Amino acid sequence: RDILVVIGNEIIEAPMAWRSRFFEYRAYRPLIKDYFRRGAKWTTAPKPTMSDELYDQDYPIRTVEDRHKLAAQGKFVTTEHEPCFDAADFIRAGTDIFVQRSQVTNY
Repeated sequence: RDILVVIGNEIIEAPMAWRSRFFEYRAYRPLIKDYFRRGAKWTTAPKPTMSDELYDQDYPIRTVEDRHKLAAQGKFVTTEHEPCFDAADFIRAGTDIFVQRSQVTNY
């Protein structure tokens, strides 16, 4: 759900934003390679370096309520230093694809 998005015949591998999930894509590689050999298109987004600049070092992490208030104001822990996204932040409605800004997806 978070690492792969499928659009038509294309599998898109998300780069992820949390350092703890950086290598998660490796668990799916055998499956993706199998689909690729059978004709699916495979696109991998560039992986961020996950440097400190990707994260707002002053972002409050005290309570979930604090984070919810900031998110409602459009403020998230990830910065625009490098592209990052989770596949779960994408939704398809007919021929349109929408993406939302979140703690793990930037613009």
